[in-house]
Amino acid sequence: MLIMRRYALVPILCACASFLQTPASAVNFYDGVRAPKGHYILTYCAYYTADKYTNAKGVVSHNDYDYVKNEEILRYCYYSPDLVLTAMFPAGNVRSGAYHMSSEGIGDINLGIGHFLPLKQADILPALFVKLRNGKYDSAKTVNYGTNQYDIKPMVFVYKQWGRYSIDAVAKYYFRLENPTTKVSPGDEIHLQFLPGMQLTKTVKAGPSFNWMQSSSKKVNGAKASDSRRESMSIGADVYARTPIAGITFTYLRDIYSKNTTRGDFFQIKTTFKF
Repeated sequence: MLIMRRYALVPILCACASFLQTPASAVNFYDGVRAPKGHYILTYCAYYTADKYTNAKGVVSHNDYDYVKNEEILRYCYYSPDLVLTAMFPAGNVRSGAYHMSSEGIGDINLGIGHFLPLKQADILPALFVKLRNGKYDSAKTVNYGTNQYDIKPMVFVYKQWGRYSIDAVAKYYFRLENPTTKVSPGDEIHLQFLPGMQLTKTVKAGPSFNWMQSSSKKVNGAKASDSRRESMSIGADVYARTPIAGITFTYLRDIYSKNTTRGDFFQIKTTFKF
């Protein structure tokens, strides 16, 4: 019975690992702003923990899932200022206490290019990212830090400010390609992220954060897997502080609704340096 239970967790854990591979998974203040020309270095220190896992109806199916992901992302950006070039280099680890398995190492690199539209009413940045499949992956493991599949990710960022108030938002679509080892396609994803903000002082800004994600069905050997669509809704807050040497953003998100994936808490500290 114990062996059967563990094998029953395999597809669930695979889906969980696939879902949680997106770096910098929340829109932050000034993500879509037309920044001054120059070179920027950003770091993201993120932690995600989830004890609950939900089924296709959004009902909690596991209360002791014990999934943890730690990640550090180093990001380089160049603004021209209209043209934006960026590269993201993650490293970290994931583990599942329910399956007594973990994975750590270098993650999947993301490369991106964007160009601001010639508008004055708001900053609008269409961009295209590609996630490589260079990350740590072991086909013998159920839980992996790398995904062993490519993602093609078009997205549009929007930034608008009115006096003390602002809006940061992004719409993303992830074309998630097949893992050539397992012949599994995790399902394309649409992400909508929204962050209204208010300037509290000259150097401090804060606001509530809203994230929504929905996926298409997973495919195994080209065939759709029934009841495999994933969905999640998260709410939380961002606090931004500008210091003489860097901008620092604190992010917290809590999953309030999910289908076929984990339900937990996300914490992140982001720093931005201009050179």
